[in-house]
This record gives sequence, C-alpha cells and structure tokens, in this order.
Amino acid sequence: MPARLQQLPWNVMALVLSHLMAGNQLRYHRTDSLDCEQFRRFTALLHTCRTWRHLAIRRFARTLKLSVDCAPPALTTTLAYWPTTLAHPQNEHRELVQTVTMELDFWSILNGRASALLAASPHTYTCARRLNIRFGQCEVEHEDHASEGPVIRVERFMRDVRRIMPRLRTVCIDHTVNYDIGNQDFYLAYTTLITRAFNIHEPAIRPLPVGPQLTSLTFAWNIYYLNTACLLHLCAPTLQTLYLTFNHLDNVRLLVATETGKPVAYPKLEKLSLSCWYYLDPGSRPTTNPKSMPFPALRSIYMYMDYPFADDTLFRGNHRTLEYLSMNITSSLIKISQAHKLFRSTRFAKLKAVRVKNMNIYRMQPDIPSKVAIDFALAINPTRVQTLVIEDVTMQASLMPSMLKHGQLACLQRLIVPDAFLTLANMVMLLKILPALVELHCQCAGLGPQLESLNDHKLLDTFKAYGNCLHNYFEFLQLGHWGNADID
Repeated sequence: MPARLQQLPWNVMALVLSHLMAGNQLRYHRTDSLDCEQFRRFTALLHTCRTWRHLAIRRFARTLKLSVDCAPPALTTTLAYWPTTLAHPQNEHRELVQTVTMELDFWSILNGRASALLAASPHTYTCARRLNIRFGQCEVEHEDHASEGPVIRVERFMRDVRRIMPRLRTVCIDHTVNYDIGNQDFYLAYTTLITRAFNIHEPAIRPLPVGPQLTSLTFAWNIYYLNTACLLHLCAPTLQTLYLTFNHLDNVRLLVATETGKPVAYPKLEKLSLSCWYYLDPGSRPTTNPKSMPFPALRSIYMYMDYPFADDTLFRGNHRTLEYLSMNITSSLIKISQAHKLFRSTRFAKLKAVRVKNMNIYRMQPDIPSKVAIDFALAINPTRVQTLVIEDVTMQASLMPSMLKHGQLACLQRLIVPDAFLTLANMVMLLKILPALVELHCQCAGLGPQLESLNDHKLLDTFKAYGNCLHNYFEFLQLGHWGNADID
C-alpha cells in the first residue's frame, strides 16, 4: 500500500471500509456463492496489510456471542457478524469487542456451573462496555445446589462477569423462558440480580453508572402472582417487551397498580402479549384509575385471551404509538369499546394492522354473531388499516354484505378471512371496492350463481371484462377448498 494512503486519518479509512462493506450480507454468506462481491472485498482487505486487516476485523468484531452450556459444560464464543465461512481470528479481536451477548439458563447461576465456566476462562474483553444477558435456554433445575444461598451465587456470578469485562458500563437482561417465579430461591436470586448484584463492593471493580435494565420478560401469572407483580413493578421503568401467560386471573389489576392502589406505568414498553389457559373463567374484571396511563408507548398488543379489564386500561395513552392490534372479540369488549369510544376515527392514527378473532376463551366458542364481529373489525381505523385479519368459524357468507356497506377501506392491502366462503364473483367485487388490495386469503365457494349458468364462450368473455376493470396491484390469492365447491 502506498505510504500516503496509510497516512489517511482512521475515520476516513473507516468511511472507505463502510462504503465497501455496506449491509450485513456477509454474515449469511454461503460456500456455494463465492462470487459474492462483498465477500471478495472482505477477504481481500484481510490480506492487504495490517492496517486494513485491523479495520476490517474491527468492523465485524464489535459484538461477541458467549454461550454458557452446562450439559456438557462448555463456554463457546462466536463473533455475531463474522462471515460464517471464514475462520474466526485467534486473539486480535478480543480487544475490539464492545458488546457481549451472553446466553445461559438462570439455574446455571444458582447451581454454580456458570460461575465455574467463567472463572476458568482465560480470556478478557477489556473494551466491552455493554452486556446483554439472555436467559433463554430451557435447562431443568439440577439437584447439585451447594450450601451457599442464591444471593451469594448470583453475586459470585457477577463478580466473574466483571473480571472478564472490567470496563462494563451497561447491562440489559432479556428473559425469554416461562419460569415459575413461585420458587422462592429463584425469586430472591432474580431480584438480587436486578437490584444490587452488579455493583460489586471491591476496590478493583468500579460500580456501574446505571443499574441493570430488564428489557424483555416472559413469565406466568399463577397462584404466586404477588411475586410476579413485585418483579414487574421493579422492572417497569426499563421493560420494552412483556409476555404474560395467565394460569390464574385473580388480582389482574396488580399488573398496573400496587397493592395500595398506586398506579404503575411502563414508559418504555412497546410490545405486550397476554395469553391464558383455555376454559379459564375470567371472573369479575377489574377497573383502574381512569387518569392512569400504564402503557403510553405501546406499539403492539397481542391478546390471545378475553380482554381482562372492565375499562380501557390497555388502550390509555397509546393512541399515538399503537401500530399492531391482535385480540379476541367478545360482547364485553364491544361494550367497553362503545362506552369509551376506543376506535373512533380520530384515534390510533398509526394503527396499520389488525387481527380479531370471534372467540370466548372460557366457553371456547364464538361469543357474538358473525355479522357483529365483522362490522366491529371493519370499523377499527378503516381509513388507515393496511392489513386486516378476521377469524370467525361461523363467518361463511357473512362477509360480503358488511364489506359492501363499509366503503372507507381505501388503504387495505391485505385481507385475510380464512373462514369466509367467497365465490369468484365475490372476489372480483372485493378487488373493485378495495383499490389497494394486494393479497387475499379466503375459502372458495365456486363460480357463483351468476357465472355457473354461462357457457364456455360467455364465461371467457366475462373473465376478459373482469380483467379490464381490475387494478394492477393485486399479487397474491390463497384459496381454501371446502365441500362441494367446484373450482375446475
């Protein structure tokens, strides 16, 4: 390399590298596509000179994935964005790692196996400032607990973490396994991990400037709901994703309020998923403080259960952020929607995708007439929704009258009605009244009475006439075939 090019400032050379390596396609490079232009550029840079090699490794070695496997015991490390067909650099990347993503099972902390593996590791990551902990492996609880309590085990684990990452500044926790928090050892250890275990009181270890942030949580709401509620309240300021499975519906109000009635808010929560066991009796649904806004930043709501409140608790304050809504329609939800005017046209301007299902979880059957469910779904932000899914096993031929009545669906691009029986004439009519429609899923009910009586020549002329009046955007049609419907 000419000396003048080596003397370019590092930030200029980094811009050149960024231009050459635009995108993250290298991560998914395969051995059967060696003509990949980016791959050729990358390998060329690795072998040009020390300066360009260092820059190339620096770009793709910023994030390290560290997996703690306990059966058999192993500590494996991989660079998250390194090309899969190239061997990892031996040691030169360790000082370049800025983010470590650690995947393990929480029980491996309580039984000491994770600490043993970390303590035996000879490697350190001196520039790592961020740690993402993902409790996502599904390991069963072992019987090899020592006499030490769970708090001591957690503190030992974090001490070993701080040893291999001495400059750690930020810790984020992503919990994706549905543990039983009723286990007292687990609850005590988990709250310790969140509240104080990261700040080790030793002269050689600096305290974190910001406490650990639990960003994603998956848990069951069961007879130990008080522990679950306390953990949720503790993590509410930092949670971004929450998955709750209700095995028990007592005191659901504790999701958004303390035992004394003080409102609890989740200011950063963007995704909320609620589900429950089948045939679970909802009992009496609670109301909450009408001035509280527990979920002001929600972008997605997934409700695979009946609506758990008697008011508009889940929808308060997020009318400017909500983009996706999935829920079961019941008579009680319709009454709540009407009483609070939930889905009037001036609200939820960003809501683009809606999925509704006519289902009562307690009775495991549709709760309202099909026409009522369809009208309710079509009235949710009709001028802006782009994707609409309506599931109702009793729908059959009820869809078309309601579709013809609602003429405001100008932006609808995807209509998924797997239980609707539509004739070919109905489908053509939908394409006429939905000018932006790109995708349609339905059941085929044959040609329809108007077309079945035509001979071949007239039928061909009719199809040509249909082709002239349809728009050019439609791309995908998925049909189910039921009963005697003849589509030949």
